[in-house]
Amino acid sequence: MNRRDFIKLAASGGTLLALPAWGYYDEIASWKTYRLNYHVSLPEGGRSAKLWLPIPDSNDTLYQRNMGSVWSEGASTANLYDPPKNPAATFFGEWKGSSPRTITVGTMIKTAERRVALSGIRSHSESIPPAIRADLATDGGIVRKTAIQVTKHANSPLEKAHAVYNWVVDNAHYDPTVKSCGKGDAEAMLANGNLGGKSLDIVALFVNLCRCAGVPARGAYGILLNESIGGKIAASHHARAEFYLSGTGWIPADPAEIHRVILEEKMSFADSRIAELKTQLFGYWKPNWIGLNHERNIPLPFLDTRVPLFIYPYAQVGSEFLDGSDPSRISYRIEVNEMVGTGIHFS
Repeated sequence: MNRRDFIKLAASGGTLLALPAWGYYDEIASWKTYRLNYHVSLPEGGRSAKLWLPIPDSNDTLYQRNMGSVWSEGASTANLYDPPKNPAATFFGEWKGSSPRTITVGTMIKTAERRVALSGIRSHSESIPPAIRADLATDGGIVRKTAIQVTKHANSPLEKAHAVYNWVVDNAHYDPTVKSCGKGDAEAMLANGNLGGKSLDIVALFVNLCRCAGVPARGAYGILLNESIGGKIAASHHARAEFYLSGTGWIPADPAEIHRVILEEKMSFADSRIAELKTQLFGYWKPNWIGLNHERNIPLPFLDTRVPLFIYPYAQVGSEFLDGSDPSRISYRIEVNEMVGTGIHFS
């Protein structure tokens, strides 16, 4: 049985049915369990409405497991579309007629620390698998020129990735005036000489410079869980990064988190805690994050156009397309509850 079938939608609508646990729950002490809920209300108008929601990644890993999704009644059609049939895990709902267009979609997620012992990596003589080569860059321009300069003293893929990471952390900065997570246009940032942005922008710098230096890399897009604000779990969209080493696999990095902490905690880049964080976040991800997908510019079920980044809700009301990166276009709220023991901790 697929683990996504652990939690079922009862016929009465939205009831969680707990099924027997598998043996891997013996390691439950090292995991955090969350219930992620989207509460969405679409505007009136048009003869029908469609909704696309990014669901936490359904490809289970050693640091994240998707335990299944549920949703409330109301939509005329509702279904989940998972990889490999769809590039990213997606909830799709459709309303016929002008009935109320509200829905709650919940997913149970387990997260854990992700750490790679980089000190034990010595050589990377193996060739890059064909499936990974798409995460390399073949174009030139200012990104490649910068990558060559940044990595000129690096002798291995790991050293190149580390050189890029250090350069991005040392030169980028967090710009709170940028809308949503940013645009993620590394070429424009380098051409303009303005390396300020949000997490998507900072991660795009790292990913594209790595790719041009011959190191496969990709962005990882998801939801950051900040439990330090008034004891509540505050959810915000956040991009992380990964680079690939032959013989080892995908390695985590989080260059954007450093600049977010500097801004929100009102710290100086010279603070010793920031230096420690910089060292920690190369080869490490904190467990306070729910990964959605790695996708940019992707198609969605029953949608003729592609979306640039699938971490927001998208909708179509009548013939009008609503971009979820603009909060004035779609009314939605993300709620995250940590599951504690046999009950739920509402924060």
